Amino acid sequence: MNYHLTDPEFMESFAHFALDEVVHEPGQELPGDTRHLAILAALIGCQGVETYRAVLPRALDCGLTPVMVKETVYQAVDYLGMGRLLPFLAATNDVLLERGVSLPLEGQATTTPQNRLERGVEAQAAIFGDGMRQAWKSGHINRWLAANCFGDYYTRGGLDLRQRELITFCFLAAQGGCEPQLTAHARGNMNLGNDRDFLIRVVSQCLPYIGYPRSLNAIRCVEQAAQEMEKQTGGNNMSKEKTLFGTGGPNDAYAKYFTGQSYLNPLTSAGVSICNVTFEPGCRNFWHIHRAAAGGGQILLCTDGRGWYQAWGEPARELHPGDVVAIPAGVKHWHGAAKDSWFSHLSVEVPGSDTKNEWLEPVEQSEYDKLP
Repeated sequence: MNYHLTDPEFMESFAHFALDEVVHEPGQELPGDTRHLAILAALIGCQGVETYRAVLPRALDCGLTPVMVKETVYQAVDYLGMGRLLPFLAATNDVLLERGVSLPLEGQATTTPQNRLERGVEAQAAIFGDGMRQAWKSGHINRWLAANCFGDYYTRGGLDLRQRELITFCFLAAQGGCEPQLTAHARGNMNLGNDRDFLIRVVSQCLPYIGYPRSLNAIRCVEQAAQEMEKQTGGNNMSKEKTLFGTGGPNDAYAKYFTGQSYLNPLTSAGVSICNVTFEPGCRNFWHIHRAAAGGGQILLCTDGRGWYQAWGEPARELHPGDVVAIPAGVKHWHGAAKDSWFSHLSVEVPGSDTKNEWLEPVEQSEYDKLP
């Protein structure tokens, strides 16, 4: 049945709310690809297979790749079970074939039967902390959780760790009745840089598809997780709103050279250019070089949170408020936040002639993940 033809008034009202009012609510916006990734995961969680089938083409048009979609579906098996997942796998294949995508897609597995447990434990520790390294020893279900859920799925390609933890949050929020696990995964998201404000935006964008009760429950779990983390850090943890020189606005002009979200607050250009740069947890810039015919380079004055600086061929240096980093012209380097902390520094551009930045490749995720 074509619901658009038989229920035009209802569908028009829903479309206005879900595709206009919610999408453009000030302060609750998300990039199109992130928004659709969350909605697809939420629709799997609430078993909305027909709506999933309708949304999937728009998600692909907004930048999700077939691999990203398939990986979302595959990971859902651990949170819904194959009995509830199979219709979504069929719907995904139907839509991809209709769009001329050749199936099967290239495999994304990175583990073997011999190392899946070890790799799964590494993923758990990266998300929830080192206390999880022994959890698999407490029974066969926890061993399966480490080896199967995290070892078989979280380690796959196609989605990074933050995206995988995001879709897990959406699976659980949309199901309902999983509030203890949802709170734990809200904390896991925050540990990876998907902070409280981001998760509330995610819930807001999913609300038309999962309803108010489950959305309000999800927000309560997010708030609980945030309060637990605040208590754990004694209230001294940095946030976007707690920067010494002010966060400023999204660093959109240079976003293509950053992994994650950064913010820029220009302070002065009188004689010397000084900006406050703020990185969300896990955010860092690409490898780059400050070029100059004479003089030039950059000085970082660290003011808030915890971060990292690394020059090419040298070990990464942990940064804290009060640290100073002098970067000569011609040195390949990167800098950014730790995965569990916001980070801010003043960026002081050293005067020189013919100065410019040469942007290079991103920092390898596997190398960044090794940093504590």
